[in-house]
Amino acid sequence: MTENAAPHATAAAAGASATKDRLAALVERASDGAVAAAEARAGGAGLSALGFTSLARMRLIDAVESEYGVEIDLAAGGFALVDDLDALTAHLTAR
Repeated sequence: MTENAAPHATAAAAGASATKDRLAALVERASDGAVAAAEARAGGAGLSALGFTSLARMRLIDAVESEYGVEIDLAAGGFALVDDLDALTAHLTAR
């Protein structure tokens, strides 16, 4: 990594961390608290393994689409995308 690339990489990592924090909060809200933000952020298991229901997933999709101005296409793997907080974070920070 060049000297000039290091600050950019650090800023990108900070942006991804902030995005993941926000998404974890949205998970908690979408699940009416059934999945705590800290639990979602810790990862390791898909959100459904933590008790995240299909209704909560639809609420999360609505919240993410509204807040980030994106469309999550369920037919194109979007349903699985919102079961993995790391994948969703990467998807949103890559755009």
